[in-house]
Amino acid sequence: MAAKKTNSGSALATLLQGIGFLLAVLLVAHTVFVLFDFRPEGQLAQSVARAAEPLALFFPGLIDAPSRVLQVLLDYGLAAMFWMLLGGLLARILG
Repeated sequence: MAAKKTNSGSALATLLQGIGFLLAVLLVAHTVFVLFDFRPEGQLAQSVARAAEPLALFFPGLIDAPSRVLQVLLDYGLAAMFWMLLGGLLARILG
């Protein structure tokens, strides 16, 4: 009988992908809060905004968009994709 080969991945790879995913989730949450005019004075919205601003890195203002909605989507959407790609790349390289 042939031995089964399992490819469960390493804990480091899973951790790196998870971190990238969580950072992207914060950015997407901030985008949703801004686009749907979630109460900015609320504690949750303030906490997410404070966490999202430094995570957006250099993406805000990188591309000028004609509308506010498109600008927010580009600024934080590109940053979220960056963190997802970086987490996956680091997981593949180091895991």
